[in-house]
Amino acid sequence: MPQDLRSFTAKCQFAWFAVLLLVWTTLLLAFPLDPDYTAGELLDHLTLWLESGVLYPALGDGGPQRVLNYPPLVLILGRALTALGAPPLLAGRLVNWLGSALIVAALAGWLRARGVRGAALLGTIGLLGASVPVIYGAGQFHIEMWAAGLTIGGFALADRGRTDRALFAAGVVLAVACFAKQTQVVPALVALAWLWRQRRSGRGLALAGFVLVGAAGAAAMSIAWGGEVWRHLIVYTTGTYSLANLGLQLASHAAPWTILLGIAVWAGTRRRTGSGSDLAWWYWCGSLLWSMSAIRNGSGYPYFLDLHLATVLIAGPVIFGDGRTKLRRVVVPWLAAAQVVGANIGVGALVAVNLGRLAERSGELASVCAALPPEGPVLVEEAGLARACGRRPELHPFIMTSLARRGLWDASTFEEDVRAGAYSVVVVPFDPRDPVPQAQRDRWTEPVLAAFARARTVETYPSGWRVLRW
Repeated sequence: MPQDLRSFTAKCQFAWFAVLLLVWTTLLLAFPLDPDYTAGELLDHLTLWLESGVLYPALGDGGPQRVLNYPPLVLILGRALTALGAPPLLAGRLVNWLGSALIVAALAGWLRARGVRGAALLGTIGLLGASVPVIYGAGQFHIEMWAAGLTIGGFALADRGRTDRALFAAGVVLAVACFAKQTQVVPALVALAWLWRQRRSGRGLALAGFVLVGAAGAAAMSIAWGGEVWRHLIVYTTGTYSLANLGLQLASHAAPWTILLGIAVWAGTRRRTGSGSDLAWWYWCGSLLWSMSAIRNGSGYPYFLDLHLATVLIAGPVIFGDGRTKLRRVVVPWLAAAQVVGANIGVGALVAVNLGRLAERSGELASVCAALPPEGPVLVEEAGLARACGRRPELHPFIMTSLARRGLWDASTFEEDVRAGAYSVVVVPFDPRDPVPQAQRDRWTEPVLAAFARARTVETYPSGWRVLRW
């Protein structure tokens, strides 16, 4: 591929990423719902924290049954925006938008420190526009963007820091990432292991920064929420596992990037004497191994965010940089172009489908809200729907069902209430009289699904909502 064409392609890919991200995140602001299930749960956690003052409730204390499996950093940022007057949904979206900006800034900073400039830098950043985890996760109320952005910032400081202050800051930033999402401790340990092996001078400072901030943050969380926070983050987090789910997630989020992953492997290993000293390669390998944790039921695209970012970091400069060999000059760019174009189309289609679905659901929202009982908590599958109706959901079904199956929550009283008709109306996105999809089997216990199937009437909406009445 000629250099002029390579440069033009890089700029086009960056323009695609920038426009797609802007359109997606801006149009989402017009809707009262986020498309992702977890986004609705996070909105409910923030709203209930504002209403009750409790972020990590004890199970069985009354009120909605919910568990927050994440540390509080992103929710604290969201609460800060609500104190400035932003509604909870807008606050969550804005916080996540800032997290997306942090990813771009941290990735660009690391790439520049590695010598990537000009069109090659633009094209590499532009590859994010071919990533479902990056685009779909942006603009919604999520925590992963802050977690990944801080992790990349910590890696960049560790990789290119030349002063004791920079290495100490690397440990601090890696620790802060763990307070956005606790699983970021895994890539943080990868970075610290690399420092311990490659940087004899200053490695102790990075470890000290990580330990000091980690200990201070853990102590602050214990003071604020007591032992309950650790039950939510540790005891209640471990879920159930499925090889079928791992296969589905790999097919959805790794297979569409097969060629890009292959280019990253080739680029990371072609210099046998140097790959072991490259922190970006360590980040890629650690992210690949950690993405296998998608074997957990309920996992999805966020489990592949770090892997996509690491792949962009390594493969992007090879694809868009100066080609010194025929392989880099001809074969790699054309192979990558075939995959990136297909991935761009796939991500664009995903955005279009979700915006269309949100428009349809928003048009039906008033009718669905009117069908809910006039008082008290409501039983719905999606917490975001309840909040869009100005109501409080009775429980978060996926996490509570997971806890019930592990014997950590007694669901018998709730199941009996459903069977007895205590909830006169239920809203779910499936028809319980038909074979139930796997996602819904993960979110409701069998007795509850059986009770749903005995509803007197099932009203179906074009967007897929079903209003069950007894």
